[in-house]
Amino acid sequence: MDDYHIENLPDEKCVIFVVATSGQGELPTNMRANWRKLLNRNLPLNLLENVAIAVFGLGDSSYAKYNFAGKKLYRRLIQLGARTILNLGLGDDQHELGIDGGFEPWRKELWERIFEDRFFEEMRLDFSKEELLPPRYKLEWIDENGNLHKNRQNFVENGQSVDCVSDYLPVKVLENERVTALDHFQDTRLINFSTREYENLQNNPLRYEPGDVLMVYPYNLSETVDLAQEALGYSDELLNRPFRLGSNDSNLPLPPKWIVKEITTLRICLERLFDLQMIPRRSLFELLSKISENDLEKERLKELASAQGLDDYLDYCQRPRRTVAEMLRDFPNTAKNIPPERLFDIFSTIRARAFSIASSPRAHIGKIQLLIAKVEYKVKRMASKRLGLCSNFIARLMTGDQVFVKIRSGTFRRTPADPLLMIGPGTGVAPFRSMISDLYCFAQKPPCILFFGCRNSKKDFYFEKEWPNLENLKLFTAFSRDDSEKKIYVQHKMRENANAVWNFLQLPNSRILLAGSANQMPKDVMDCLKNIAAENGIGDVDAFIENLERTGRLQFETWS
Repeated sequence: MDDYHIENLPDEKCVIFVVATSGQGELPTNMRANWRKLLNRNLPLNLLENVAIAVFGLGDSSYAKYNFAGKKLYRRLIQLGARTILNLGLGDDQHELGIDGGFEPWRKELWERIFEDRFFEEMRLDFSKEELLPPRYKLEWIDENGNLHKNRQNFVENGQSVDCVSDYLPVKVLENERVTALDHFQDTRLINFSTREYENLQNNPLRYEPGDVLMVYPYNLSETVDLAQEALGYSDELLNRPFRLGSNDSNLPLPPKWIVKEITTLRICLERLFDLQMIPRRSLFELLSKISENDLEKERLKELASAQGLDDYLDYCQRPRRTVAEMLRDFPNTAKNIPPERLFDIFSTIRARAFSIASSPRAHIGKIQLLIAKVEYKVKRMASKRLGLCSNFIARLMTGDQVFVKIRSGTFRRTPADPLLMIGPGTGVAPFRSMISDLYCFAQKPPCILFFGCRNSKKDFYFEKEWPNLENLKLFTAFSRDDSEKKIYVQHKMRENANAVWNFLQLPNSRILLAGSANQMPKDVMDCLKNIAAENGIGDVDAFIENLERTGRLQFETWS
């Protein structure tokens, strides 16, 4: 959203906003600049009276503040006089179809309303189910002499590359260390990236502060690429043949040049651009059904794309967590019938993943460190393990490998003088290691309390040797599997040390920061805080917690 000139909004006819919620009700970083402009109190309440809007929120109902960003934006646009095309749409990642469960019916109604209101005179809804739109992109092949097969001028006018070299930057791996015991079920890595080459730049693009986030762009895993290439059946000559990519629509930008250079190959696109690890969406089956020339496969693809085939789709895709590459293998005749230019319609592009930075810019000069648990698990009906794309990509990195990264501001708001009570089980401890290590570099150190939890004191006690050296820190540990009969979690340790928690809250500017899994842990911690508050004479504990959040004294950074 921040890429749009928000000053132009009053001159638009029809605008559709799709807005995610990050953390506990936070607006995503890529819309915060324009959001602040929309909140300007001097804006007239009839500013958007000639603008029709629709808002769809991307959320997860397992979070306490479900879809707060979309709800806030929707209310503010109406407050500024905008006319709604249809009601606010709410996508829920917990839906059996994921976000698509709420989005698909909302989108269908949206196009119908836009058509009825005649925003676009040439718009039509009567596409046949067999009709294919033109490919989004076109491939201009380059022969062995380096000559283009088409007129280049006509080619490049139709597409503009998004050059993000100043955005994502290459860094080299210094070290990739496993920090869990070899006999522990979880493989967690502390990975060091070198930032030395950027340190002396006046505007260092990789400068960060404790609590910030590193966006990491992964490539597909080799076995997934091999599976997709085998399913598509392209020859090595075709996979390695150079081409230029152009857009058939001036509204469609080309991929960033740091991912796909001006001259590239299908093999590079399969390795670096297309997300082959994601779970196929129903829209993918619909598109493939139009491409397929095999009667049996075409019929099956139509079933999986249809509303009537929902249970089949869930059994085939969602429940076994089947990947796009595996789906191509299961429809061999259709896969081998896909023209190369259609790959850019069929596949979604890889998205960068966000990780809390675990290092301090002052204590770990010239480095950025991440603490990442490798995602790997078994499911029924699938022979091979399910693998998280980015965590496994990172786990396989070797010293000297190059990775594209970008700094993103974190959600925690604090000053170096604020007393901190931090709750960080598992890899949720990463941002707190950054903050505590950083505070140790200052002469004046505010009091800090850390509640850390893991399974076993001998197997996954992250940064165990560092904590005793940090004089400003009081550490409480919870090891849930040390005692086979009694599982101890961070909320139990908070309960045991209720006086220390309550006394901490009495300190001026003290803050409680929580990071980790968004499942049950945040709720259990909040219940514990409410109990401690009630025991200390607070009547309305919900209002007490709400006030802590509103004033920034209670903050969350959680993920599912």
